[in-house]
Amino acid sequence: MRTENESRLDQFSVGEAEAGDRLDRVLARRLGVSRAQARALIHAGQARLGGKRAQPDTRVAAGDVIEVRWEGPGLRPTPFPLPILYEDEAVVVVNKPRGLPVHPAGRIRGPTVVTALLARGPLAGGDPQRPGVVHRLDAPVTGALVLARTEEAYAALVRQFQERRVKKEYLAVVEGEVEVEAGAIEGRVGRDPHAPWRMGLQPGGKAARTEFQVLARAQGRSLLLVRPITGRTHQIRLHLGAIGHPVVGDPFYGRGTGPLLLHAWRLGFFHPRDGAWREFEAPPPEEFGPWLGGRGSS
Repeated sequence: MRTENESRLDQFSVGEAEAGDRLDRVLARRLGVSRAQARALIHAGQARLGGKRAQPDTRVAAGDVIEVRWEGPGLRPTPFPLPILYEDEAVVVVNKPRGLPVHPAGRIRGPTVVTALLARGPLAGGDPQRPGVVHRLDAPVTGALVLARTEEAYAALVRQFQERRVKKEYLAVVEGEVEVEAGAIEGRVGRDPHAPWRMGLQPGGKAARTEFQVLARAQGRSLLLVRPITGRTHQIRLHLGAIGHPVVGDPFYGRGTGPLLLHAWRLGFFHPRDGAWREFEAPPPEEFGPWLGGRGSS
């Protein structure tokens, strides 16, 4: 782990597909952080365009170089009102809010799930810059997420994810009224060479399978129960977009604006301490209320 006085400079070039976009949006996508955090980096002078200070709404051009200088401590506990579904000395399960990254990207100082939990107690296992993280949710995705508090718990949970023994069920509101009652989507997932912040269906990508069931249809949209059999980056969002039913609010794989309506609803695993099956349900955000009879969380 770096010391207080160490720093690092990251650089990346703006791609053709990013030309004309705002600096804060490009920075947020590339770093995997919220736009608020990206704007904070820009205002602090840590993120510069072509070596010069810029404003968050500056429009970038293809070939522009964005520089991000990270300074100071990597993992500083950040008290944050994080909804806890369950915790003990081995694991902690949270209902991740929308917009909160799971772990620091580089040296982001704002709150993340990891830094919020470090303010409550220890996390352990894996990369020391993202301790306890055994799986992830994109920043705009909400819902159930488990982290490990001990090395033993981390190893046990990672093994369960690798062996696909973990239960993962998502709720997704998608564009269009899906005609079939249930189905499966298969397509290899790899990074899009023309837009590196986005994934695509690539022949050389990793095998991926997503199963879904229609729960409701209304006003040109559908509520789906989604089960990702594999766990690739952006898998659910990419697969649903590929069949013409992108998640509502998804700007990457659809044309959405507003909140992304994808929620990790249920999570089940064998507890690392005693091997007992534990299952948790995360109350969905209020945007799901109309689909669930008003039972979304406030």
